[in-house]
Amino acid sequence: MESDFYKLSIALVTRNRSQNLKSAIESLKGQSIQPYEILVSDDSDIDSVIKQNIEICKSYNCIYFTGPRKGLYANRNFVAEKCNGSHIRTMDDDHEFPENHLKECFDAIARDPDAIWTIGEYCPPNEERSLPAPIPGQLHPKGYSCVPADMNGYFGISCGATIYPRSVIESKVLNLETYKFGILYLEYGIRLKKNGFNIKHIQSTFVIHKSYATTASELQNKTIEECRIFCMLMLTFKHQVSIFNVYSTTSQLIFELIKGKISFRILLNAFEKYRLESSKM
Repeated sequence: MESDFYKLSIALVTRNRSQNLKSAIESLKGQSIQPYEILVSDDSDIDSVIKQNIEICKSYNCIYFTGPRKGLYANRNFVAEKCNGSHIRTMDDDHEFPENHLKECFDAIARDPDAIWTIGEYCPPNEERSLPAPIPGQLHPKGYSCVPADMNGYFGISCGATIYPRSVIESKVLNLETYKFGILYLEYGIRLKKNGFNIKHIQSTFVIHKSYATTASELQNKTIEECRIFCMLMLTFKHQVSIFNVYSTTSQLIFELIKGKISFRILLNAFEKYRLESSKM
């Protein structure tokens, strides 16, 4: 049964992967404690897959929604706003879970119901390793994910494995939808921190990531790179301005331009989107 004190909504996003979706839901249904509700937002664009997904959700008593089909982050926002629980747990269709996973989630919520809780994941597929689980990283001003030495200032986010208190959704602090895919979730972490939310990591459980393939592979590398640069600019010049960050981001971008790793066009596009989004905040 679900917790007597907290109602955990599962916000599961899927796209064109019926078998993965079925396996993820089966793994959820095998947990010793069940969530308050399981919501599936389906961004699939293949009719036969959509039909299968509807049948899967019906057979497992999940609530099915047709997704907005505007990318991963738009889909996450869409399904999160449909949830009715006191807490919302993001989930992907290629995730499965070790024994007592949801119990550990409920235990973390009980320890600090106002916190955002992140959960580490293991790859490659079909490999379940011993604890402790890896800590989801936070955005570094040079554009990569890292784990800080001091977790007191932690602002990492696990894109498909994070528990949010309902206050996050009510505050309208949502994922940006500037890019369909990429590392926007890392920008989300620092923005949540800046808005006063405390982010912590659950050390006692993890997610088993079953598939390497993602819909992000449909995009050109230049779009993924542009998203990365956009996140660097948001971190350094909007959310966490410091001499170290400005130096780190600027020197990294100059280095990548000189080495031909990025183009001026990509940098300009990212800057224009940064300027637009930052002006809204």
